[in-house]
Amino acid sequence: MFIDFLKNYFLVGSDPLIEGGDKAFQQSALRILLVLTTCIFAVSEIHYLITYKDLPFLGINSAYLCLLGSLLYFSKKYTKLAAILFLITLITTSFLLLTLSEEYHAEKYALVSLYSLPLIVRLLFSFKASLVTMIVNVYPFYLMTSDGLVNDQLDAASSFYFQMLTFASLNIGLPLAVSRIIQTLENNASHMRLLYQKLNDNYAMYEEFFENTGTPTLLCDQRGKILKANQLVRELLTDSPQKHISDSTITDWLSPLGETGRFFWQSNIAECTLKQRTNIHIEIRRASLTKHGYYVLHLQNTTQLKAIQQELEDTQQTNSRLAHFDLLTLLPNHRHFCRQVNQRINEQDSHLTGAMFIIRLSQFKLLNKQYGKDSANKVILNFSKTLQKKLSEQAIIGRLRGVKFSCFVPLGQAYLIQKNLSALIHSVLPSQIMIDGNRLNMDYHVGIAYYHTDGKTAEELLEHCEMALEYSTSTDRFSYYNNSLEQKLIEEHKLGIKLSTAIKNKKVALWLQPQVSPNGQICSFEALARWQCDGKFIPPTTFIKITEKLGLLPLLAENLVLKLVSTLSEWHKEHIRTPIAFNLAGQELMNDSFFALLMTLIADNPWLGNMLELEITETSPVMTHPLIHKRLRSLSQYGYSIAIDDFGTGQASLGQLVDIPANILKIDRRFVSPLPADQRHVDIVKSTIQLAESLGMKVIAEGIETKEQATLLTALGCKTLQGYYFAKPSPMSDWTEKNNAKAKELRMVY
Repeated sequence: MFIDFLKNYFLVGSDPLIEGGDKAFQQSALRILLVLTTCIFAVSEIHYLITYKDLPFLGINSAYLCLLGSLLYFSKKYTKLAAILFLITLITTSFLLLTLSEEYHAEKYALVSLYSLPLIVRLLFSFKASLVTMIVNVYPFYLMTSDGLVNDQLDAASSFYFQMLTFASLNIGLPLAVSRIIQTLENNASHMRLLYQKLNDNYAMYEEFFENTGTPTLLCDQRGKILKANQLVRELLTDSPQKHISDSTITDWLSPLGETGRFFWQSNIAECTLKQRTNIHIEIRRASLTKHGYYVLHLQNTTQLKAIQQELEDTQQTNSRLAHFDLLTLLPNHRHFCRQVNQRINEQDSHLTGAMFIIRLSQFKLLNKQYGKDSANKVILNFSKTLQKKLSEQAIIGRLRGVKFSCFVPLGQAYLIQKNLSALIHSVLPSQIMIDGNRLNMDYHVGIAYYHTDGKTAEELLEHCEMALEYSTSTDRFSYYNNSLEQKLIEEHKLGIKLSTAIKNKKVALWLQPQVSPNGQICSFEALARWQCDGKFIPPTTFIKITEKLGLLPLLAENLVLKLVSTLSEWHKEHIRTPIAFNLAGQELMNDSFFALLMTLIADNPWLGNMLELEITETSPVMTHPLIHKRLRSLSQYGYSIAIDDFGTGQASLGQLVDIPANILKIDRRFVSPLPADQRHVDIVKSTIQLAESLGMKVIAEGIETKEQATLLTALGCKTLQGYYFAKPSPMSDWTEKNNAKAKELRMVY
């Protein structure tokens, strides 16, 4: 305790890195000098008191002791002032002893004190003050070495050389040497303070970086003791981010999983759980191992990731099943179906015979629209279950996509005959399906290919079944693949390439067929598309179907309409008031650009409403689409005349009369050709004409080929007739050449 007291009292501010170290050093030196001087005077006091009992001297000595004690007491608060007073005291005492005392030892002590002043000044003040003191000490040296002051009784020790040596050593050498040492120490202390400041700045930066790494991070030793942890770690491990965990170990908070061992934090990666909340999973990653054997650990909460991994593992089997089976019917999908069929083919001997067929549900779009998606899915599901029940266990069934199902059936010799195979397939296809207590009649299209004959692999057989399915019709729903069919598809593909070029180059021509009144006068025309390829005319039913498949029907219609409007513009200038009807398959009106073209044409040419009629084929599958009805109403409101072509051959003829704003009705040739022999057709045509008249609609009968048909239709009230009996279609150029000369006649020549 006493030693610590002395150390704290005399070695004030011994740390050179602390600010204000110079003042502390001066204070410490002053205390040491004062205590030392006080001790000397105290010993002197005691000595004189015992030996000489000189009361005047004891009084002066006591006064000095009191003065030194006061300076020692005030040295902490008034260091500079105490140091100055101490120096003044030393100087005063030394000069008094030097000038007034006649004792040899007193003069010697006075000189030592004076010559020591530069060293004391250097310790208490500065080097400059010490130099000043050295210079001032020249005067005492001069006094002691001058002849006037030299006493003959002085022994050899007080000679000039002794004075010179003492003066040089104490007054010059020792202060300079101490000054050099102090300067070196001050420089080192300044450098150390600078380094210490940089170290503090770096530590503060690293502290901030450690605290704001963005991930829970902690520092621990090899035994797992936590040395430092940032706020994210505290939030992760404890309920309060302000809680200190530095004195704890990692095992107080985390429990390892698996076989990571006792010192799991020394591993590169370790899986753990919180001790207090075992449902929280923590992953530890060791970032680095420092030279001091400490570990920097990054923690990550992997609870959510573990939950996702568990969910993925739970659904792995489901995903595997979905990759091979259809989700609705649980039948093999296209790829898995082909794999199963190829496996069956490879396992059997070369004598295996079989058939692959694709079944397409025909009316599924209608079912989907009428009953909704959920009910339509029930139809698919019920159909797949019925199909599986009726087919043998040897059959392989799959769902390709949408409403297409594939089947591979091993066959006996009897079913190699197409008639027998068709009967077999027909027997396994349910004629009706129950849906929500209602019975639905089912309709199918089937494409069939034989194994060995039409293909050796499942992929090849399915491709040929698709080809056959393309050529199934409403009358012949079972279509078999043959080489000629494939050749036909190839030819159709080549024809499609030529047709695409012809449409883009506007090589499809317009022909006109007259529509006449009962007296034979031409009252209107029907525009028909004609295409000549390699010197041969391609039937419109063929190239229109190909155009529709290629998606070029809107472009073809746009080219023809622009060509037709150009001719009608010339006729309008020539006052030729003969309208022309233009056929639309329905898909063109679904195209926004074509619909906009029609609206723009009549907006720019209002007279076009009386010259251009739009014929809509009633059998077109898109005619029931609400968008078609909406756009036809818009065209009618803008002034176009709307005609229903092929009336009576569709599935909802009377419904179309309500939904479509038509003012012209065309009776299909199918009802005209049996006239006049078939009385049933006569009654149908008569009823149709009466229905149209009651609705205020104009009636046109097409397909008239005999005089009897023309006479009967006129008698039934039909005002417009069309057919080969009157005229065949001819190029539009026949009516426009020679300045539209033939069009101006407006009468047929019989």
